[in-house]
Amino acid sequence: MIAQAMSCLCAFPLVLILSAVITLVVLYMRKVYSYWESRGVNGPKPVWFIGNMYARIRPTHSMAEYDQMLYKSYGGKNYCGYYEFTKPCLMVGHPDLLKHVMVKDFDHFTDRSIVTFNEPVMDHMLLGLKGGVWKAVRSVMTPTFSSGKIKQTLQLVKDCASNLVKYFNQELEKRSTFEMKEVYGKFTMDAIASIAFGVSSDSLNNTQNEFSAAAAKFFTPVPKWKRPLLFLQFLWPHIAKRLHLNVLDRAPIHFFSKVVVDTMRFRQANKLRRSDFLQLLLDAQQMEATNNNSKLPSDTSPSKKVPEQVLTELVITAQCVLFYIAGYDTTATTLSFVSYCLALHPAVQERCMNEVEEVLAKYGGEITYEALAEMTYLDMVFAETLRLFPPAPRVDRTVTKPFTLPGTNITLDKGMKVTIPIYSIHRDPSHYPDPGKFDPERFTPENKAARPQSVYLPFGNGPRNCIGMRFALMEAKVAIVYLLQEFAFIPSKKTQVPIVIEKRSGLLKAEDGVWVRLAKRT
Repeated sequence: MIAQAMSCLCAFPLVLILSAVITLVVLYMRKVYSYWESRGVNGPKPVWFIGNMYARIRPTHSMAEYDQMLYKSYGGKNYCGYYEFTKPCLMVGHPDLLKHVMVKDFDHFTDRSIVTFNEPVMDHMLLGLKGGVWKAVRSVMTPTFSSGKIKQTLQLVKDCASNLVKYFNQELEKRSTFEMKEVYGKFTMDAIASIAFGVSSDSLNNTQNEFSAAAAKFFTPVPKWKRPLLFLQFLWPHIAKRLHLNVLDRAPIHFFSKVVVDTMRFRQANKLRRSDFLQLLLDAQQMEATNNNSKLPSDTSPSKKVPEQVLTELVITAQCVLFYIAGYDTTATTLSFVSYCLALHPAVQERCMNEVEEVLAKYGGEITYEALAEMTYLDMVFAETLRLFPPAPRVDRTVTKPFTLPGTNITLDKGMKVTIPIYSIHRDPSHYPDPGKFDPERFTPENKAARPQSVYLPFGNGPRNCIGMRFALMEAKVAIVYLLQEFAFIPSKKTQVPIVIEKRSGLLKAEDGVWVRLAKRT
């Protein structure tokens, strides 16, 4: 009896402690998940610990479908609150609010969501840099994407497009239907390897190409058992940094980094030059060093600040690798969907073919930067394709200074994530009537002027938009112009109508690929 009584007395404090812990957890969770309700912001009801992430963890919805749910059902068309696990986030869709977040009040939203990869090259990419560091690197890099600089890379892109035509001509002897994303991926891989890394990589005709193998590794989906770690890396970067957590395969990054560094040092040692992205950065680095030297104080005492170098070897390497990663996949996605849309709309395709012939006739058959600029209907086709199929279905910003949403009493706290649902905005009938219809006429000068600029966002908007936008469009248009001169895109039995979006990826990808048949023009 005494032993039993003692046992009960010992267990009693444990029960109290456990009850207290459970009570504290319950109170904490109630406080966490009352964040938006207490502020009168609509949104889906969260599940404890998971928040509103179940549809993405499973995943039962693609990123585009997930955003559509928030946009249509919970007020994201204007703004709505949701939870990424325990973190409150705000979706913004109203054109006026988008203008405030991305342009007008950019000083409150200068950063993207903080992601720590615990990999030096990845962490120095422009995409993830923050604050003053981002501003310094961006200002140095911006001139490298001017029209004049892009013109210098045109011939390299044309060489790759010529290889693409050659590839299709050879393959048409054996087959006529292609998974276009796969083929265009090899084209963009070659173009980026040549322009960013300064090396020749004919992956279209070399199945053992190292660049192909590295790219395949980088874009391989993360295994299921690593997905929780990936979410941890994105949602709690400070914890991930302390744990030195990195679920991404580092081998491709190391491969590309070595190529850049070796090429950079070889050129510097041998005083070689080449008209590519790497050379533009090296020239900018040299100019920066010259300017810094001219600013050195005559008084060399420790109190005199020496100008810091922005374009270090690591930063240049990181931007070249980013150029590859960002340009390889998204441009290939755009090209595959352009081919798909042209195949399904032969009248549009024929008009593009006629425009290409007419414009090139004025330039003696030569594809020049000026000739591409005159292909206005082709530009409209690209714009409409990017409206329907933006490669990145959403972008985000991080609140860097507290901000009160105009017209409300809702204050966004520093560190909060604001998401911008590009896919949903592009398919909103109030901006684009009959939004599922492919209609390039939406992008005539008159129709563009009638819409708010903030409702067309395939490259983002404001100071943090895609720095490589003009290059990406030039590269993609060159490929299509080359192909339209020799081939016609035709639907095949494998062409999926409508396209089903892959659920696992955060980017916009077709679940079963984008299949199109090619036929030689007579």
